[in-house]
Amino acid sequence: MELLNIIGLLILAFIFWLFWQTRVMAELAKLSADNYGDKHGLQILALARTQLKPSRNEKGHFCWRASYQFEFSSDGESYYIGHIVINGQKVVSIETPAYRQSL
Repeated sequence: MELLNIIGLLILAFIFWLFWQTRVMAELAKLSADNYGDKHGLQILALARTQLKPSRNEKGHFCWRASYQFEFSSDGESYYIGHIVINGQKVVSIETPAYRQSL
């Protein structure tokens, strides 16, 4: 096998692995946003990844750190933007601004 074929296969394997990891993180972000919304009586409207960068987890192993932005509504009339940070397969933080609560 030629060196270029091996390099090509390694690049393809890396792209597949990156895609798989980002999908797992996106599903975790969606689940976390939905759970947060259920807990606080919010309607989650949209979710999007805003950043992806290499990082290390608490054990020092290589992983990806992703930031997600989600839109939510508390009263059905206005919407707000919250943020979720995931490092590897662990939710680091979920932050929301002050929002109007429906009575």
